[in-house]
Amino acid sequence: MRELTVKKLHEIVGGRLRLATLPPRDGEEARVGHVVTDSRQVQRSDVFWGLTGTRFDGSNFAEEAYSRGAAGAVVGGRYVQPAPGCWSLEVTCAQEALVRLARWNRERMAGTVVAVTGSVGKTTTRQMIHTVLGSRLCGSTSPRNFNNHVGLPLSMLGMEPEHDYCVLELGASAAGEIGKLAALCQPSIGVLTRVGDAHLGTFGSIEAVAEAKAELIAALPPQGWAVLAGDDAQVRRVAAGAKSKIVWCGRSLDNDLVATNIESRQGHLSFTLDGMPMCVNVWGRHHLIGALSAVAVGRIFGMDNREIARALAEFQPPPMRCQITRVGGATIIDDTYNASPVAMRAALELLRDFDAPGRRIVVCGDMRELGEATEKLHRTLGDQVVTLCGADLLVACGDHAQDVVAGARAAGMPHARSVACRELDEFLARDDVSLRPGDVVLVKGSRAMAMERLVQRFHEPAPCVV
Repeated sequence: MRELTVKKLHEIVGGRLRLATLPPRDGEEARVGHVVTDSRQVQRSDVFWGLTGTRFDGSNFAEEAYSRGAAGAVVGGRYVQPAPGCWSLEVTCAQEALVRLARWNRERMAGTVVAVTGSVGKTTTRQMIHTVLGSRLCGSTSPRNFNNHVGLPLSMLGMEPEHDYCVLELGASAAGEIGKLAALCQPSIGVLTRVGDAHLGTFGSIEAVAEAKAELIAALPPQGWAVLAGDDAQVRRVAAGAKSKIVWCGRSLDNDLVATNIESRQGHLSFTLDGMPMCVNVWGRHHLIGALSAVAVGRIFGMDNREIARALAEFQPPPMRCQITRVGGATIIDDTYNASPVAMRAALELLRDFDAPGRRIVVCGDMRELGEATEKLHRTLGDQVVTLCGADLLVACGDHAQDVVAGARAAGMPHARSVACRELDEFLARDDVSLRPGDVVLVKGSRAMAMERLVQRFHEPAPCVV
């Protein structure tokens, strides 16, 4: 949106435009800068977009945004006096105005939109696709995991008319959300990674989760492409009504892209595809579907296997997703961004396969939004810590820590090696245990648990110990 002016923005979203008594130097022809929704992150020349939530009114933070250098502010339903040299735009609803602006920007772009959804692996898959396409073409992608009704429009503002592509991420916690997001961004390529038991508290069943993710497939045009995880039975089921062409990816022979010779060691996932060796800088076999999806999208754009393999070799994974660090001879697996049962299992498999001369340690937080299955799934997690991973020590934190520990003890873990803490802070305050050289510790939990605090503590000069 490099050429967007204040005047044009006013035409797109409507509302009442106010220029300060000392107006911007170019008046209504002033350029619109980067859109920011958090006043604390505003930098000079940005535009503060004051969204309203259930607990806050963004317009109350316009003054702070101006003090940090905002050139303008878009606010809903109230008068805001622009700072000298600045402007303000009062609209009926700031969220609706943001959607209008995103829709206008989408209409300017003739390139291809790729949308990625799934219960796990959305962000890493999106970044892999961006890495592959960006090695040859010009395009953009979502900043971080901007995948909801606020984040997606913000991501779409990064599109430019000359871009060849944009890779976006779509998330949902209820039925109908992905369909609405897809209608806004109008993808012609849709990627569905895997369907898992996330957000069961809202959806009620894994079948309902699959139906929600399939809203992306239903939104694709007949000339479009669906890139799908062919080894996932739920994905196979919901893809039956697709209008678009389909590329199936996986390990089994009934896929279009079949990976063989799959190995994961020392931070590299390697596999062979149609005789071409490929290697990606990620920890864990569970990243295979993301890599294959990136290959499939690259092929749709006309890239060959050799070119795609070179690009994937340069991939750098996003933080807090199987990020490996070392402290005092011990290894930390930082997978703290989020957690669901399927993601927990993948992380435990990574820890199991780790070459650890010392102890395998699991420090886990609650998995949220699982509804009536919450207790059962946390007990299953405890069982998997023992039977799937073979961990030597378990520290569970959160409201359901006792359920995890009960599952582990029922599977044979000694009481002395399984600890339940109601709060992570309770564990952070302990000083009676220590990490040893050769230990490998997995740290993982739902976003609300903020388990990254433990990883930060490990890296302090006198590290927290387990």
